[in-house]
Amino acid sequence: MLKNQRISLNLQDSSYPVIIGSNSLKSLKNVTGKQNFYKNIFVIIDENVKKHFFQKIQNSLKSFFTKKCIYILKQGETSKSYPELNKIYKVLIEKKYGRDSLVLAIGGGVTGDLAGYAASTYMRGIQLIHVPTTLLADVDSSIGGKTGINFEKRKNMIGTFYQPQAVLIDTDFLHTLPQNELISGIGEVVKYAFIITPNFYKYIFDNFDRLLKKDKAVLNKIIFESVLFKSSVVGRDEKETGLRKILNFGHTFAHAYESGLNFKIKHGEAVITGIISALYLSNIKGFLNNKKLRQFLSDIKQVKKISTLKNLNTEFVLSIMKNDKKNKADTIRFILLKDIGQVVTDVEATRNDIIKSVLLTKNFLNN
Repeated sequence: MLKNQRISLNLQDSSYPVIIGSNSLKSLKNVTGKQNFYKNIFVIIDENVKKHFFQKIQNSLKSFFTKKCIYILKQGETSKSYPELNKIYKVLIEKKYGRDSLVLAIGGGVTGDLAGYAASTYMRGIQLIHVPTTLLADVDSSIGGKTGINFEKRKNMIGTFYQPQAVLIDTDFLHTLPQNELISGIGEVVKYAFIITPNFYKYIFDNFDRLLKKDKAVLNKIIFESVLFKSSVVGRDEKETGLRKILNFGHTFAHAYESGLNFKIKHGEAVITGIISALYLSNIKGFLNNKKLRQFLSDIKQVKKISTLKNLNTEFVLSIMKNDKKNKADTIRFILLKDIGQVVTDVEATRNDIIKSVLLTKNFLNN
């Protein structure tokens, strides 16, 4: 068994541990005891996680919590909504949870985003611990304090920055992860491949077959390196005023594709397609030469079953992009690439350049 690893995410006003490894959920009692967490716990669990791991979760909650309530969340992006959020508020109030409460979010990105937003707003903020259960949540969404819900077919339009008190990345949850969820997580892994270092990029694509087979050593290394990098970025730019923008590589396109396909595409799959579009746009804007573009697109082809954009309405995509949170003065701005680890932020693009990038992406996915 691989030894658990620990990363400290250090912020200006606080810090919290990220514990990574097999059965790291067992650390819950130790973490909550050492850091004087509240013992009134409200657990939000993804329904699929409950199906496979409910006994494991029950065992981790035994005896040391004064009060306990378990809320089962329906899987899928549609749960990131006001109606679902209001249900959570209602149960918290009915069960008489006060400010001395702790939300434990056990699930993927949807669970973490929704539970985090509920924790950040209920009684102006109560304690929060993330236990991500998907590769996507492990490497990305559970780290850094972004919370949110979707609104009017727009991704994460309502949300907060709200840091958890701890993140427990238990890699045992990945054993039952379906292939489509694994591919979704690989979308964020591919993002890190492009923005970290050439060595990390090479490691990911050299070990791609092992990653698809859920090789424990490969998973642990990729999760650790991704979390370490994101923690260092968030530690320097918690509220995304500068450096943290690089973590959005591919996401301006990706969020528009999710909305344009009515959230019938998984987030990580949208990120992969968004990265392809961002690479094309990087080339169009003159940042990325033709040779590197061909190399990067060839490597991405190792990712199987990327969703098609065949039914995507390009005009609707443009309208969604105009409401992207990264825009300024009604100008659509993109995170683009010069080379591995060389990211360019706040790049403006013309309507024609954006449309060309989308059409090139569609063509790439259909060939």
